Amino acid sequence: MKPWRIVTAILAAVLALESAAQAREKVIIDTDPAMGYPFRDVDDGLALALALNSLELEILGVTTIYGNHSQKKTYAKALEIMAQAKSSVPVRRGADRAGRFSETPASKFIRDSVLAAPGEITIIAIGPLTNLAAAIKSDPGVAQSIKRVVSMGGALEARLLGLPPGAFDMNWGSDQESTELVIQSVSDFTMISSDICMKTVFTKDRWRQLKSEAPFLKDYLADSTVHWLKFNRLIYHGPDGRGFYPWDTLAVEYVLAPEIFKPNPVKISTRPRIGKTAIYIDVGSGRQINAPLEMDTAKFWNLFFERI
Repeated sequence: MKPWRIVTAILAAVLALESAAQAREKVIIDTDPAMGYPFRDVDDGLALALALNSLELEILGVTTIYGNHSQKKTYAKALEIMAQAKSSVPVRRGADRAGRFSETPASKFIRDSVLAAPGEITIIAIGPLTNLAAAIKSDPGVAQSIKRVVSMGGALEARLLGLPPGAFDMNWGSDQESTELVIQSVSDFTMISSDICMKTVFTKDRWRQLKSEAPFLKDYLADSTVHWLKFNRLIYHGPDGRGFYPWDTLAVEYVLAPEIFKPNPVKISTRPRIGKTAIYIDVGSGRQINAPLEMDTAKFWNLFFERI
């Protein structure tokens, strides 16, 4: 090959790599992983694994929050997952209870990151919103510097075990004040509601597929999810059979492949509900957000098993 052609090929490769890097979505994942702890949901752990094995995402950091377990436990679990994935993504510990707006390593990380790159960073919020609210409260420039927030939480219509909408929500309802602050402060907000999460189920057959075919951390994930699957098969029966709802994984997939989800612009407002795990969502008034209620379920699971 002539020297000029070699140089041209090298330049083309460099430009392609630069273009790919620029196209990656910069994200911070705010989460409360408890996968593997007895009687604790596994969705945050699956969501992290999904994100870590997705080249479309540039994960700037993982911030942890109380919720599925204590802050100590969720922080330890996030570190464990990073170690299993051999990932160098930094993990920062955040609030240990609702309404804690004093600075934590997590809130500082969120604040400093978005202020350093205004309009570039998406927050994938899949736990209570206390860390994000604390970052917003710490500096008036934070809210407008966030590119968008994609948050799993709340319910528009969904009912679980006969309870009213929102009565089982562990993310938004765990810190009602923070939920309201974040929704009202961030200009681009997507709600991944319980409604859409409950339209598909992680069944025993899907667990078998995970155990036998998953390309990423399959043994670790299979061992960490089997007890939660057995527990939920005694309780919940969804559209695909008995198992558990994939909850937070939908928020990650929305960022990866928004075309899977049908847009649903809706106006909502929030108000407190008695109790620590619920919040009222009033539809038809308030600020406009995107709250998809339909998705291509087959494409959702295809992407899920391509990555984990």
